Amino acid sequence: MSLLSPHRRSRSWAWWIASAILAASAALAAGSSSTHTAATEFTVSATVVDNCTISSRSITFGLYDPTRSAPAVAQGAIIAKCTKGDSVSVALNQGMSPGPGSTPAVPLRRMASGLQYLPYHIYLAPPPSQQEWGAGSPGRNQPAPQVAAAASAPLVFTTYGLLPPGSNVPSGQYLDIVTATVTF
Repeated sequence: MSLLSPHRRSRSWAWWIASAILAASAALAAGSSSTHTAATEFTVSATVVDNCTISSRSITFGLYDPTRSAPAVAQGAIIAKCTKGDSVSVALNQGMSPGPGSTPAVPLRRMASGLQYLPYHIYLAPPPSQQEWGAGSPGRNQPAPQVAAAASAPLVFTTYGLLPPGSNVPSGQYLDIVTATVTF
């Protein structure tokens, strides 16, 4: 026999039934909930520019002794980092003080110290080559073009400088400035 009054017993059963119905409803609602999806597309784009960045290493002969019988040689370089696939060629101008008869294709370069001139050469290959590096036809009077394999891989065009022995000039500091033009 229950110690609860009949009125309390019916409320207790009603509470249990209501709780069970609520729990079942919540379970059904959670299980019958359907998830809906929708999709869309969007584009991602970039335009790769065709570009080269260039730098150079100067040709520095250092101390030149005109009484020596051997020429003075030195190297420099033109360095280009270009867009992958670019065909790159480099032309050199005649410098600031070209000699008489100089042409863009076959420059007669001279360094200057005031009104004194010290002739020199920039060749396409190391001596004994005597093919001047000028402007005009790639592979003829300028190096054959190089193709950029990657933007991060520099293309190096070595410049081979030569000062002939026995130049009849007074002592002093001689200088020339040569412009390299990169075509890509």
